Amino acid sequence: MWKLIAGTVLAVVMATAPGQAETKRVALVLPGPITDGTFNSAANKGIEAAKAKYDIEVAVRENTDFAQIQDVLRSYAEEGYDMVIGHGFQFAEPVMEIHADYPDTWFVVNTAQVAAEPNVASFDNRWGDAGYMAGAVAALFSKSGKIGHIGAIPVPVIEDYNLGFERGAKAMRPDTEVLSAYVGSFSDIARGAEITTSLIEQGADVVTSTGNENVVGTIQSAQKAEVLAIGTAFDSHAMAPETIITTALINMDVNIDLAVSKLMDGTLKPETYVLGLEEGGIGMAPLRDFEAAIPAEDKARIDTLVEDIRAGKIQDLP
Repeated sequence: MWKLIAGTVLAVVMATAPGQAETKRVALVLPGPITDGTFNSAANKGIEAAKAKYDIEVAVRENTDFAQIQDVLRSYAEEGYDMVIGHGFQFAEPVMEIHADYPDTWFVVNTAQVAAEPNVASFDNRWGDAGYMAGAVAALFSKSGKIGHIGAIPVPVIEDYNLGFERGAKAMRPDTEVLSAYVGSFSDIARGAEITTSLIEQGADVVTSTGNENVVGTIQSAQKAEVLAIGTAFDSHAMAPETIITTALINMDVNIDLAVSKLMDGTLKPETYVLGLEEGGIGMAPLRDFEAAIPAEDKARIDTLVEDIRAGKIQDLP
């Protein structure tokens, strides 16, 4: 009998010994589909990488309307999830309303800057810096001197990208004309294509777009009109290799990796983490086949610009 009790105690001690991390449960809640080729695809890539790297159980919820957010967040918290990641600025308000009811669950918001004791943190990226790089590339590839940005709706991250896009373009070619318009939706592919076509008809021969599925409409319109495009967030090259020069990367996988790693080692704090080039939160995809279409001196200017942004030397970043 004593041997049986001793063996049971030993098994319990071994199961809870220091160094044996408990499996954590992490939910990712998305406003759109993981197939959008941009914002939501980038987040899904990140959570899949985190699942392979850490001892976590993962749940992914797609296509979550704003009206559903609070109920979805509550359901994961009530199921005992250790972290719930709301992917998008629209999660900030619902998180702030409910987080105090679930002190044992971390609520993390991507692309927002909110924080609250004891359990709200956010991870944001320097969208304006990404837009600056995209604008510089667009200006150097444009033959008409007109380029265009098509945003989903005018929220802070998209406005930062738009402003950066204009400033980066004019840093390379001061006479560049930057056209911009908003779709009024994150998910309207047809409207995204329509707005893009309008800017192309006004002379834009390089376009970029920010949002979710509406970005697909921009790429489709650019393909049809045989003009160039710059992707955003998720490397979009495979969607239209003959159209997409590069992608202004918003590395959501870095955001998610950092959030999960801090959850795992207990260092996550209720604060906002803002990630730029230096932290790997943004980047620029290779020019690939388009590198041969740009003079070597212009390619060198792009490379120098990227390093100057990394080093904090650019004074007019948004």
